[in-house]
Amino acid sequence: MDFLGGSIRIGRVLGIDIRVHMLFLIWMVFRLIDAGQDWRNELLFLLMLFSIVLVHEYGHCLGARSVGGDARDIMLWPLGGLAFAHAPMTPWAQFVTVASGPLVNVIFCVLSALTLIVSTGDPFVCSPNPFDPLRYASMKELWHLYVGIFYFVNLMLLCFNLLPIYPLDGGQLFMTILWPFMGLHRATDVACKVGIGGAVFLAGLGLMRSQWMLLAIAVFGGMTCWQRLQALRYGMVYDERVSTPRRPGRGPGWWTRLRGAGRPPREAPPEPPNPNPGAWERKLERNAELEQELDRILKKVHDHGVRSLSY
Repeated sequence: MDFLGGSIRIGRVLGIDIRVHMLFLIWMVFRLIDAGQDWRNELLFLLMLFSIVLVHEYGHCLGARSVGGDARDIMLWPLGGLAFAHAPMTPWAQFVTVASGPLVNVIFCVLSALTLIVSTGDPFVCSPNPFDPLRYASMKELWHLYVGIFYFVNLMLLCFNLLPIYPLDGGQLFMTILWPFMGLHRATDVACKVGIGGAVFLAGLGLMRSQWMLLAIAVFGGMTCWQRLQALRYGMVYDERVSTPRRPGRGPGWWTRLRGAGRPPREAPPEPPNPNPGAWERKLERNAELEQELDRILKKVHDHGVRSLSY
């Protein structure tokens, strides 16, 4: 499925196109209809969720630019956000790019918690426990409740994103931490296999609690882990520390990199080293043989009929 083809562009900030997938809009409409007369509060919550996820994805994009990468698109869809960010394939660059997203939620949690603590005078009004995050008895004003919901949403997104399921931030961070110790290929293999196990657990949890969103995320995560393992098998994952030399000279300043200004056109990546030489060529030859066999069978059916085929 062409995800970008099914989305609409709603704006552009810092050189990054903001897109909303059609499925996300349909999901919002169903949520508002299901809310009934409480649709105003539901709309406020959805706008808050939309904004937090969007800033989270901007964290990934700016993190990628800060290490010499690039980012041009952000898309929001029912399972969260997707930042189409491209950073150098090195442990530190990937770690910074991935960690910059959860860091946004950490900052939001700290700011909203400090606001509630100072305004209510209760140092325990906020808790890091996502299952019991707020002490509502200490909230005397209506705006306290809104700040509390803001804290709760950020805390839930932070805890969820840190699950070790690839491609969630937790799974990618796990891979980048393993990378310097065991190499990119082995680290990716371990992270994806752990991610498949986590996806199975999340799917079971979703079935037990009838949470279909958890089930959908588990299926998406499991499929992504499997696809990543296949890319690893055919040599499509490579380490730039091995394949490309370090560029001499000093690059542009940090503010220029964050804004994406003055960036030269993105060059095609160098040919990656294939850990399994000949595997891709053998697969292409096998596909060609199958196509020839299929053509022979079709020609036989055309000339002599279906009955001419043996078992």
